[in-house]
Amino acid sequence: MDTSRFAFFDVDHTLTRHSTGRRFVFLGVQKGVFPISALLTMPFYYTCYRLGFMPIRKLDRSFPFLRGKTREELEELAAKTFDQWIKKDIYPEAAQLIQSLQARGTRVILATSSLDMLVRPLAQYLGVPEYISSSLEFLNHRSTGNLIGFPAFGDEKKRFVLEFLEQNGGTAEECSFYSDSITDLPLLEEVAHPMAVNPDPRLYFVAKRKGWPILRFH
Repeated sequence: MDTSRFAFFDVDHTLTRHSTGRRFVFLGVQKGVFPISALLTMPFYYTCYRLGFMPIRKLDRSFPFLRGKTREELEELAAKTFDQWIKKDIYPEAAQLIQSLQARGTRVILATSSLDMLVRPLAQYLGVPEYISSSLEFLNHRSTGNLIGFPAFGDEKKRFVLEFLEQNGGTAEECSFYSDSITDLPLLEEVAHPMAVNPDPRLYFVAKRKGWPILRFH
């Protein structure tokens, strides 16, 4: 039983069966909001993520297909993505786990590289008021196509979580972290209670070797 004071959850493939960002881009192309060329970058980023190789400080953090879009139209598309796809993607066991943790007084926080406009409706649906995520840069209410700073990924996610804990009077020794991906190893190794959820092959072997709990959501 997880009795941590803070419980952090990755989102894609941990709480949801599929990538929230991929759902967003596919629906945007389907609705004519994004050009079909927006799909060209998806396989590259997805493959890097699944293989655990994402040199986040060296990658281009701009997305030209988002450039010029208003905040309102992107948030509307994000809401439609949640209603049409993401809500159905949520693992029931994950939602139940979050509820049980909160009932015991654990402070639950989502920690993901996904965009805040995609995470917000998910967090609200799950009853989780706090999250760490990526944000788009807007100038005069229109997207520049760039992210603000670095996404919460790998070492960056670890840094953001430790900053959150420092600001909220917590320590890594009081934390659990739930993730499916080897890319989250820096944070998994930092917290007192690492939890591998439907782990990818590399994380599975690490979790087995270190004796970490392995959860299976269906």
